[in-house]
Amino acid sequence: MELLFTLRKLEPLEKLLPFADGVIAGKHFTTGYHLSLEEMRQAARFCKTFHKKFYIAMDDFICEDEKMLMYDYLDFIDSIDADGIFFHDLGVYNAAKSYGMLSKLIYDGKTVLCNSFDSAFFLEKGIDSVVFSRELTLEEVKGIVHNLPGRVDMQIFGHLRMSYSKRNFLTNYFRQIGRDYDFKGKETLTLVEEQREYKMPIVEDEDGTYIYTDYIFEMFSEIAELKDGLKRGIVDTLFIEDDALIAQVLRDYKRVSSSNAGFIRDSFLHNHPGNYSSGYLYQKTNIVKE
Repeated sequence: MELLFTLRKLEPLEKLLPFADGVIAGKHFTTGYHLSLEEMRQAARFCKTFHKKFYIAMDDFICEDEKMLMYDYLDFIDSIDADGIFFHDLGVYNAAKSYGMLSKLIYDGKTVLCNSFDSAFFLEKGIDSVVFSRELTLEEVKGIVHNLPGRVDMQIFGHLRMSYSKRNFLTNYFRQIGRDYDFKGKETLTLVEEQREYKMPIVEDEDGTYIYTDYIFEMFSEIAELKDGLKRGIVDTLFIEDDALIAQVLRDYKRVSSSNAGFIRDSFLHNHPGNYSSGYLYQKTNIVKE
C-alpha cells in the first residue's frame, strides 16, 4: 500500500514527505488546497528528487464554462509529469483520453462506489484505480479489496466529507442574518444542527459548500489486514494544523501490523487526544427492516 497525505500548504512538505510514499496536491476543481501553480511545480520537483509520488486532486464537478480551464490545467499537469489524477467529474475522463493519460486516472466518486461491480466498471475503462465510498462497513471494504486487490484506494485518516452542494449555504445564511463576513474559502467555521450538539466543519468556495464530519476518522486497528490489498491509503490533512500529529499518523500507518495494531492505536490516542472515530466501519449508514 502506498501511503499518501494531502499537501494543502507547501510548508509541511519537507517535514512530512520522509514518512510517506507521496502526496496529493491541487489547485483547481477541488477544495481546501492553498497552493499556487508554481508551488505545485516546486512540490512535484521535490517529490521526484526523493523518488516520491506526486498526485493531483481534481475531485469536484466541472461546469460547462470551465472546460477551457480544465484543458489548461491538464496541460500544466502534463508538464510536471504528475503520477496520477484523482478525479470525480467524468468530463475529466474524456479530456484525459486526448492527452494519453487514462492510465494515470483514479476515480474518486466520494460516496458513489459502494461495491466491487461498480468499481470494476470504472476500472474496465482503462483507469489506474478507484477510491471507494467513505461510508462503507469494514466487511464491505474487505469484500471490495478481496475482489479487486491492488486496484482500490481508501481514505484512512482525516475528516470525512459528508455533504456537497453547488448551493451557497453560507452566503445565504449570512445574507439572512444581515451580517457582512468574509467566509469564502475559510476553514474555521462549523455547523451545529438543531437536533445535534457536535460541530461539523463547513467550507464554502467558488464551487459550492462542503460539510465534513465533526470527528477525525482513523483505522489503526483495521488497516493491517487491508494493507496488502489496498493500492493507496490516503491521510487527509484538511482542518488538521498539527504537522507533528500528521507525522505520527504516517509513521504509525507505516509500521502497523496485526500484532502491534492495538498498541499503536492506544499509544496514538494517548499522545494525541481528540475526537476520533472508526466512522461507518462498524455501522451501516441506513436502517433496514429485518
